[in-house]
Amino acid sequence: MRATGPSVVIIGAGIIGASAAYALQKAGARVTIVDAGGETATASSFGWINASFHHDAAHFRLREEGLAAWKRLGSKLDLPVSWRGTLCWEETGEALTAQHDQLCALGYAVREIDQAEFTSLEPHIAEPPVRALHFAAEASVDSIVATNALLDAAASLGAQRLRGLKVEEIMETKGRFAGIRTQAGITLADHVLIAAGTGTAALMTQAGVPMSMLRRPALVLRTRPVPPVLRHVLVSQFGELRQLGDGTLLMPAAVDHQGDSSETVTDSLEDTADQVLIRLRSLLPHLTLDWQELTLAFRPVPQDELPVIGAVAKGLHVACMHSGITLGALAGELVAQEMLEGVTNQSGALLAAYRPSRFAK
Repeated sequence: MRATGPSVVIIGAGIIGASAAYALQKAGARVTIVDAGGETATASSFGWINASFHHDAAHFRLREEGLAAWKRLGSKLDLPVSWRGTLCWEETGEALTAQHDQLCALGYAVREIDQAEFTSLEPHIAEPPVRALHFAAEASVDSIVATNALLDAAASLGAQRLRGLKVEEIMETKGRFAGIRTQAGITLADHVLIAAGTGTAALMTQAGVPMSMLRRPALVLRTRPVPPVLRHVLVSQFGELRQLGDGTLLMPAAVDHQGDSSETVTDSLEDTADQVLIRLRSLLPHLTLDWQELTLAFRPVPQDELPVIGAVAKGLHVACMHSGITLGALAGELVAQEMLEGVTNQSGALLAAYRPSRFAK
């Protein structure tokens, strides 16, 4: 049975839109998801859920709460999340010590391990590091499967979906946003959520609240399936790496994928794939590795590199961020809460630094 609460149009069907759709529909809203189709950043995400990467203490707290939100979501839905943790040796020497001490000071679950323990945890890695950090609370997720599971769960509760339609206008009536117009006509709603990833900036400009975004292309390589060899997410001097359930290995082309600030892809695709394979073979020399897929995606990164979540104007909200995977479950929770109940002490504290109003300054 269709819910009887406020009507909400969600623009975007990536992890943020899907999470918000589920949370809103579950809370009693009448949700319509508008999906223009095509590839999304979610579809090519590395899928690492973490708080070890952060910009400052407030961003750390937000990401840490993001991990907790995935736990809460996992208690309600069967999602492909693996809570096996991360092994990190991206830094060495004093830099690794500083990383450890900073995370300890923030209260994070971090532990330094030696070479022997590393080998016991990941026996297939060649030349294991003398020192590494173990982030036991971190996870990874199959972003495509998780997004589809959330969309299906929202649909089972009564959410509806418009596919293949591009939003041409966000409708404003008497000082309040009240729906959208696509090539198929007008869809009215009490609330509109922009969760359109890299398409967010254009929609925000259209709504009269410009929001600049950075150009952040990313290439991610997927190998042909190999036998199970990895248990954790690995963050090394050679790059980030994890193994999916089907046996494929996933590695971003940029060595520092989380902090990569490149605006263009300069190398040929074949050269890029060869370079990634060289790094992979240095970690796993006993495997016969070949690449199967190289995917280019543009990450949705606001101008100041921080998340954007909250009310834009009456009837209009926005949720745009990198990493949407780490913050996906939390973003859905908070958007639903604030849209239907208003700002709470918790949401206000968590999101104070991430409101869209900062771009109007």
